[in-house]
Amino acid sequence: MQTFKSLIYWIYVICVLLFFFTQMGSPEFDAKKPVKTENGVYGTVFSKDEKDIQEVLLGELAQDFYENSWRTYPAGFIKYVKLDEKETQEIDNILEEMTGLTEEQRRMSIEKFEEEISQPYMSPDFRLPVKEGVSYETFKENMKKVCVILGAGSSYEEGKFSQGVEVPADYEDAVAEYENLIEKDKFTGGYARLFSDYLGIVLGIMPVFVAVTRCMRDRRAKMQELIYVRKVSSGTVILSRYIAMVVTMLLPVIFAALYTLMQCIGYTKGMDIAIDYLAFVPSVFVWLLPEIMVVSALGMFLTELTDTAIAVLVQAVWWYTGVFMQGDVLTSGDFGFHLVIRHNSVLDYQVFADHYQEFIINRAFYAGVALFFVVLSVWVYSMKRKGAWDFYGKILRGSKRKSKA
Repeated sequence: MQTFKSLIYWIYVICVLLFFFTQMGSPEFDAKKPVKTENGVYGTVFSKDEKDIQEVLLGELAQDFYENSWRTYPAGFIKYVKLDEKETQEIDNILEEMTGLTEEQRRMSIEKFEEEISQPYMSPDFRLPVKEGVSYETFKENMKKVCVILGAGSSYEEGKFSQGVEVPADYEDAVAEYENLIEKDKFTGGYARLFSDYLGIVLGIMPVFVAVTRCMRDRRAKMQELIYVRKVSSGTVILSRYIAMVVTMLLPVIFAALYTLMQCIGYTKGMDIAIDYLAFVPSVFVWLLPEIMVVSALGMFLTELTDTAIAVLVQAVWWYTGVFMQGDVLTSGDFGFHLVIRHNSVLDYQVFADHYQEFIINRAFYAGVALFFVVLSVWVYSMKRKGAWDFYGKILRGSKRKSKA
């Protein structure tokens, strides 16, 4: 295959495997059964309970107000927002309306809380109770007002807090998560999700380089004219090229999946744990394959259309905004239409199960988008064979005429 002869392909393989080996931890780090401790710290769980959402968000808003420090993440980058006196007063009014507490009362609560958390093992989450009689709808309306004041990218956007908030887990929560890992996920299911989370990051950008290089190489080798005059159809040329790229780019992913499976098998050897040997199959072919497909298809289409490497820039912007705009909420089940799906935990089985239909819709959507770009690539390629849409040739000829003039 031509792909195996490409230096860029082997750079792709090295980058994928290097990212995998440096980011993916070993199974034993997360597979310990919880034990009761005196400090009562068992990590966190996600809660969609309206009371939890309101108290956590109002606590965060009160702390931001107290510190006069306002941070948003409009495109992955942190942005510090400075409020004027009127805007500050508006947020003060919202807090007082929602909690029934004056600025002084809130300040005293925060300072008391900070004294308490200076002691070991105390939860760092400051919460404020909602005033009796205030509805959840009123809370959401007030959060919208806060978002208007702060701008895009704040944690007070409904799209973010509706996915749930992190709250301290108790011992029963921790045991339930562990039992889900062992009984429902059969151990490997949790690690398959974590594996897909990490590999999805690098696969959101690297395939475009292989696709662009593969298409540009024919132009540099002047193979286009030879292929154009052959009787083979445009669909056959594009599809064979596309399928070859996708299959070869999937190979290091399969290798990494098998490696992680072997790690799981080795870790559970001698333990009374029944593992799912096929857990990585949907991770590779349902979770990650559509991502490779759509990134490669977009790269191929834009390269065929423009005869330039513009696809690299387009994909870099899409990848960056897709990865970093998700912020630090990585196990919320907020799949939406994100290209890179995040679930950075071997636990949280129930979160993933609750959003599984959304996950399937997401992956099916991107598989469909990939096929759409492939069809467009076939059409553009066919037009070029007929002598149309040869942007590269037109630009080159135009440049020569100008230079002679």
